[in-house]
Amino acid sequence: MSSLRDAVRDKLREDKVKLWLPPYDDASKVDALAKTYAGVLEAPEQDVAAHLADLRQSALAKLAQRTLITLQGTNFSVRVSTELPGAVARAAVAAALGHDVRTQHVRIVGGGKALTDAESLKEQGWPADATRNGEGLRCVVACTPKTEDMLDPDALAANERRRVLEACDVLASDRHFSLSDGGSGRRVDVHHAARAPLVRALCCHARGRQALGDGMSGGSRAVDAVAWLREADAEFQKAVAASPGLRDLANLGFLQLDLVRAYCALGDASSVDDAERRLAAARAALVKRYDAVYESRGVDAARRGRKVPAAFVPLARLLVLECVAARARGQQAADRIRDADAMLVALEHSEAAIRPLQELGHSPRAARGALRRAEGNSIRAANELTERAGRLAANRARPAAMAGEVAADGSLIDAESLSRVRRGAKRASESARLDALKRHRNDADAAIAELTAPVDPTALASLVSMGAEVSAAEDALRATGGNIDAAAAKLLEAPPPQPQPQ
Repeated sequence: MSSLRDAVRDKLREDKVKLWLPPYDDASKVDALAKTYAGVLEAPEQDVAAHLADLRQSALAKLAQRTLITLQGTNFSVRVSTELPGAVARAAVAAALGHDVRTQHVRIVGGGKALTDAESLKEQGWPADATRNGEGLRCVVACTPKTEDMLDPDALAANERRRVLEACDVLASDRHFSLSDGGSGRRVDVHHAARAPLVRALCCHARGRQALGDGMSGGSRAVDAVAWLREADAEFQKAVAASPGLRDLANLGFLQLDLVRAYCALGDASSVDDAERRLAAARAALVKRYDAVYESRGVDAARRGRKVPAAFVPLARLLVLECVAARARGQQAADRIRDADAMLVALEHSEAAIRPLQELGHSPRAARGALRRAEGNSIRAANELTERAGRLAANRARPAAMAGEVAADGSLIDAESLSRVRRGAKRASESARLDALKRHRNDADAAIAELTAPVDPTALASLVSMGAEVSAAEDALRATGGNIDAAAAKLLEAPPPQPQPQ
């Protein structure tokens, strides 16, 4: 019998027949093949059919083994097929932890990816054990109780990402919308094929940072952060593929740091390999942005107890995250930990240093920023803040000149200043120009700076997705200092545009 089985297997290989694929999922097709092979091999048809059925089951079992994935974490280990929808895997993990998906939202992250329900694990890029040398995938699970008025957080997050991406496409197609360099404020020309993915990448990165926050708390916010940041990374790669010069953008290096921060917030040990790769990319980006001795200059100054400027904040984050990755590998990192600790101390300013600046009338944030720019020198920081306050006071004290334009509240607008603002801020609406001049007491330069300042693309995308015109949304954001809620309220209160006189 074994010789007949071998003969059947050899014949299948010769004919390149794959029993695990259609049409052999139909029993009649297998019977027809058995009848053909029985004549060729001069063997009983019943015996040939039995061997074909056995070989097919064996092939299917091997195939199933190659598609299995082990999801494991604290107090659970579940094996499922990567061909199954994410909803099945979610229910299996929930059951292993004693949770019920009907009463709780169970959010799962593995390998830096948040599990979704509709697509199969394979379609979502979750690797089978066979591709990981038989190792399971470490997962992090966050559970929150369901309430009657609470929608599925994964569905909400997916809808929000889709809405923002659609709004980004609207912005990218608007020929008046431009991207500006965050440092110089100069307009940046982007290849038309890279424009849409770059806008999406910037918006998703900003939303990911917002979800992650300043702290390192885990749970659903960290899950949302990972989803946004990985979306941003995918869009950045599309933009770079279309325009390789974008590879030098500082945003790309900062994104790698933020993704690793999100992994840390989740406690996702399965992402150590990806985290180390991203940290290496972030280190290269920082060196390219500054210079080859960027790290040594910062660390040497910190070791000597000196304060360092804000440009070294990314380096401090990089050192801290490298320490975390090393500890996750079980490696000794005493030297790196000392350097990271020194950098954190060098960037921090005590309440005793901040308090005198606050007593001069400055906010804690402004005081801390001035101290960092002055490398801890309180006198230089105070002088900078005083000079800045003086410039603002001088602008506010400028008398309004008599002119022919009158604002809605009766205040007088200088005609010459308004003419300059019209030339310098051509895209702004007339009401926005008048409001800006009122706020800056007819200081045309300050009004132009406000009206042409770049706005947060994430906030702009959100307002556009609500149905606002791009130019109106920009005016509202500039008028409210970037406060999206106040800008939305301002847009709702605005009267409908009046027809232009003929």
